[in-house]
Amino acid sequence: MRIALVTEYYYPHLGGVTEHVHNLARQLHAAGHEATIVTARMGDTSHDEPYVRRIGTSRVIYSNSSLARVTTGSGLRRKLRDLFRTERIDVVHLHGPLAPTFGLVADLAASDLGIPVVGTFHTWFPNSPLYRLFRRPLQRRFDRYAAAIAVSHPAVEAHSRYFDHRWEIIPNGIDTELFHPAGRRPFEAAPAEAPRILFLGRLDPRNGLETALRALPVVLRAYPEARLTVAGSGPLLGHYRRLAEPVREHVEFLGHVNGTRPAIYAGADLYVCPTTKASFGITLLEAMACATPQVVSDITGFRELVAGGQEAVLVPLSDPKAWARAAIDLLADPARRAAMGAAGRAKALAYSWPLVAARVLDVYRRVTR
Repeated sequence: MRIALVTEYYYPHLGGVTEHVHNLARQLHAAGHEATIVTARMGDTSHDEPYVRRIGTSRVIYSNSSLARVTTGSGLRRKLRDLFRTERIDVVHLHGPLAPTFGLVADLAASDLGIPVVGTFHTWFPNSPLYRLFRRPLQRRFDRYAAAIAVSHPAVEAHSRYFDHRWEIIPNGIDTELFHPAGRRPFEAAPAEAPRILFLGRLDPRNGLETALRALPVVLRAYPEARLTVAGSGPLLGHYRRLAEPVREHVEFLGHVNGTRPAIYAGADLYVCPTTKASFGITLLEAMACATPQVVSDITGFRELVAGGQEAVLVPLSDPKAWARAAIDLLADPARRAAMGAAGRAKALAYSWPLVAARVLDVYRRVTR
């Protein structure tokens, strides 16, 4: 089978959609299928796999309280149509459907050729004025989809306010061979006086690094040698460096990370994720696979993954004192952290990519019969 995975988000942009598309393509190739990743030009693309095709230019815009991407360029529909024809594509799989630009244009290009379209919805949002305004024409587009996938119940809930379809929930996956707890120190051996706290994510307003930085001075009262490692990059780096100035000796900014993420997770005594908006929480799953205990935001997109709180502590949004208390309590209890790490690893195994990809392949087979 020949599949086109169409996405606005791919390397060098880092994030959950990028990881999802990259790993799904790898699994499809391993299963004997041909997957072509279709995305836009952005930054350094010299490390692209041979099956990546880039059309148009990606631009960064502010949308949905975050930094988003749209693709610009002339003749996008024609170029996508030519690519689908040349590659003899059987299924076009949109990641981020109904969103400009690829989500809308690739659907038209596939329709021109009579190719079935599958859409995976990755986002959660409280409301969308644009969806409300363009609900009818977008619903007509949606009606043409052969299948609609969402990565979580919150993603279904957000989009179902505006659109009707038969939804299938297939979650994000995790490479449990890449992300693993090998190399972790025993929790009892961690130096109690110098715990290592990790924030990993894009330096984006909705990822909440400000909350972690404001909580750190309180943590330092209990653990004066604690360190916060900030792994990630983004245009707000200067802003967060200024916020960290009062505790700069205790904060390390690693910048852009990708292939070293497993070691970074495994080297932390505690992972904090103060994100304000998410549909799933792929970094939570990565940390779980590395058996790293966590303190995370009590938001819609995380509650489904952290059912019962065995793998992480859920904390109210944007409350630095609450975050500091949760971190201090967990750092003081190595037995609890060890139990959380084991529970997280067990949960991550249920989301391994071979299991997730097999479910996606079942959808492809159904829509191409």
